[in-house]
Amino acid sequence: MIVKGDNMTIKMVVTDMDGTLLDEKGEFDRGRLKNILDELDKREIRFVVATGNEIHRMRLLFGDLLERVTLIAANGARIFDKNEVLLGTCWSQDLVAQVLSYFEGRERDVHLVVTAENGAFVKTGTVFPMIEKVMTAEMAQEFYRKINFVETLRPDDFPQVLKMSMVVNEQVAVQATRQLNQDFADTLNAVTSGYGAIDILQKGIHKAWGLEQLMQKWEIQEQEIMAFGDSENDIEMLQLAGISYAMENADPKTKAVANHLAPANTEAGVLTVLESYLSKGES
Repeated sequence: MIVKGDNMTIKMVVTDMDGTLLDEKGEFDRGRLKNILDELDKREIRFVVATGNEIHRMRLLFGDLLERVTLIAANGARIFDKNEVLLGTCWSQDLVAQVLSYFEGRERDVHLVVTAENGAFVKTGTVFPMIEKVMTAEMAQEFYRKINFVETLRPDDFPQVLKMSMVVNEQVAVQATRQLNQDFADTLNAVTSGYGAIDILQKGIHKAWGLEQLMQKWEIQEQEIMAFGDSENDIEMLQLAGISYAMENADPKTKAVANHLAPANTEAGVLTVLESYLSKGES
């Protein structure tokens, strides 16, 4: 292969989205990314997006470029290759029932979202004040359009739950995450993902788990991966990769596990780093 860094040959690039590839408006420069994908393709280097989001938002963001991207969605719960489902893992119905019972009466207060294979579901009347921080008005409108508002969140309505998430005040996000991990120590792993958002995942399912499935499929080693991230739900992925970049805007825990620092997401840090590597040419 071609691109090298830290004396390692890169065969896969993997990046988070919000706070990493996406700028403060929730966008990225498609033209620059297309040029990067062209160069990666020449060198047979895989490009992977690992995100807490589901496929719908990624289709909106990437457009026809999604055909050239492998997607680890819902923080590892589903993997798409060339816009087709490669594999997925779902919660047991017992676990779904336990978590919904835990949040009963507080669903709107914590902005609880149930992400299932048949869509995202929230309780009627739920609003998401943090949306304007991470999306354009157009994308926010699409976000609300895709969500299913229901009077009651019932386990039987979600036969294939991929993950749940919630949004709280940023000042209490760490405390809320700690409490969830304490109350569901054997079954769930809650991680912050920025702006007060908390992803609630099955124990053992995270972006690195999804990455490991691709590593096995493509016969790629840890030292052949370059990864980018900015928040707690990226930590396992950054620890797995041979070359790991935390964004300048990353939280302290994420910076602590990465071996490099990339420019902030507001400065297109991921694209800048990749362009720098690719400009070195073939070895």
